[in-house]
Amino acid sequence: DSLRAAPGLNRLGYPIPRPTELGYYDLSDARSDVLRRQGELAKEYQIDGFVYHHYWFYDEHHPGPNLAAPLELLLQSGYPDLPFCLHWAAMKWNNNWQSSGLKEREQHPKDGVLQLQFFPDIDEEGKKKIKIHYNWLRRFFHHKNYIKVKGQPVFMLYQKKPAAIPVLEEIRRLAKEDGFPGMYFTVGLSRPHEHLQSFFPYRSIRKFKGYSTYNKTVAYPGPSGWSNRSLEVPEWCTRHNVKPFGKGDTLHSNSNTKKRTVEIPGIIVSFDNTPRRPFEEARILSGTKSENVVKAFYHSLKASLHYEACCFPEERETPPEDRFVLVNSWNEWAEGMALEPSDVYGRSLLKTVRDVKMEIFKEECRE
Repeated sequence: DSLRAAPGLNRLGYPIPRPTELGYYDLSDARSDVLRRQGELAKEYQIDGFVYHHYWFYDEHHPGPNLAAPLELLLQSGYPDLPFCLHWAAMKWNNNWQSSGLKEREQHPKDGVLQLQFFPDIDEEGKKKIKIHYNWLRRFFHHKNYIKVKGQPVFMLYQKKPAAIPVLEEIRRLAKEDGFPGMYFTVGLSRPHEHLQSFFPYRSIRKFKGYSTYNKTVAYPGPSGWSNRSLEVPEWCTRHNVKPFGKGDTLHSNSNTKKRTVEIPGIIVSFDNTPRRPFEEARILSGTKSENVVKAFYHSLKASLHYEACCFPEERETPPEDRFVLVNSWNEWAEGMALEPSDVYGRSLLKTVRDVKMEIFKEECRE
């Protein structure tokens, strides 16, 4: 286990968080009660749901599913008893995370690549492969806790891949045959936003070939391109006498003229991949005192939730299931991104989620 073997401190002298209350666990162990306890913790701190990585390589040697034991346990046990959706991490696996040699290896895929991602053609044979994929997915789509928007299962794609679009459209067709009104697809951007203004406003997103497949983009909260500073609410949302929008109130702001974008805000908890990298090569975005990490997370989370709840008063009737903020992540321990209780942060990150949500509710931006 990379976290067990990791040093106590990173190269900047700050401690590497270890799990406390839940301990070290194996999510594929059917005897463990960790899945149940994770759900209870999430509910206690007002986390609305989980997004689970899903791997399906369409490789003839092991097409999929891959690393699916925890998901199978979810179906068997019903835990965590919390809303959830799947995130198709359709990408190749490199044996050296974001190293300086990545571009060179992309030119020579056999070097440093553990697993390639394939996408079938939409011919008779390809449709058979996609049908197998869909038949596996549908067990989750029909689950009582699966997140849906207007009855459509939410299915997320890690990053835009042109070859994935026909596959997603075939999945949509199969979902309709299966009784769903359609599918709600999102696609991750290649970098996070520097501030809460979408790269692709609603009207311009349709100019990009293939984007008509997707309902929303996601400013995927990964470390690539992430700034150490906290996210801030856009100036157009905060100026010109902005006040909370409650019953009987009129909100005078430039935000009235801003149409809701199709981008989902995303933020990271912290980042330190020392457990997975050579000590001196680790990428560290949280190289500071723990209280500063919590403070930065607080500000980014509050800005993101305020943006979703308060910056688009003309669209306040948007149903709750169509409004998302992603946090990365619940338990990426080997990359220093974990909301779960730890020896460094205790429950402070979880408490931050609950506290920020309560503060946003008090602003009464939504009825």
